Amino acid sequence: MSIRDLLLLLDTDTRASNVGDYAVSLAQQTKAHLTAGGVALEFVPPASFMGDYPYDMMAKITAETRTTIEAAYNKFATAAPPDVQMELVTIQALPGEAREEFGKLARHFDMTIVGQPHEDVSDDELVAEAALFRSGRPVLIVPHIHKGPAKFGHVLVAWDGGRTAARAIGDAIPLLRLAGRVEVISIASNKLEPDELPGFNMTRHLARQGINAEVRRLPDGPDIGSILLSYAADSAADLLVMGGYGHARWREFVLGGTTRTILQSMTLPVLMSH
Repeated sequence: MSIRDLLLLLDTDTRASNVGDYAVSLAQQTKAHLTAGGVALEFVPPASFMGDYPYDMMAKITAETRTTIEAAYNKFATAAPPDVQMELVTIQALPGEAREEFGKLARHFDMTIVGQPHEDVSDDELVAEAALFRSGRPVLIVPHIHKGPAKFGHVLVAWDGGRTAARAIGDAIPLLRLAGRVEVISIASNKLEPDELPGFNMTRHLARQGINAEVRRLPDGPDIGSILLSYAADSAADLLVMGGYGHARWREFVLGGTTRTILQSMTLPVLMSH
């Protein structure tokens, strides 16, 4: 099991340059091919629109968006080391369809790398959700405040015994093999007997994968996301691995409470799987 094919959600906003740097660093360390995916939105008149619709202007805006994506990619690729193989793929579709198409594109890669959604840009979160819930592949989210290359000196694995958490751990195996220290984090529950130690079987499984991991049990609380992030900060962790939870609604997903807390307040890169 290895990582050989990475997808990066290309952001033309200069605030997201750290995400590209992280993706390049990860591609170097794993010797993976890196594809930058740009999203160019198309616009159509609403059904209630009256009068002449400015088709020429909308076509011009779409063309300018593609040009902006290509310029951002060229700048990104020029700054990348020569040993990283890269290419650009551009998705052009209606806003809702573009998110779906990006989720479909992500199915063809080992992992997708995205930036932490900006609070003032709702589409950022929706595209990240599409990659997480529609692709069947892991998503690695890089926070706004992160600087520097991908590091795996200390990796935390959130374990609640569930299917989604198991999926995340399986997807993270190649990165866990790069880690200097791995902790399997479980949240204490009053339902458990004092001598029970959740996570032991998972550490045994990881040991058989050549990964030396230890169990860390944290006290329970009302906000699991905040507990995980607080421990990650206190322990100077480099990466958090966890299941990405959501609630299905008609043609969309609504993020679960812990997942949303992590996305809004994250201070370290997080690998999520669903």
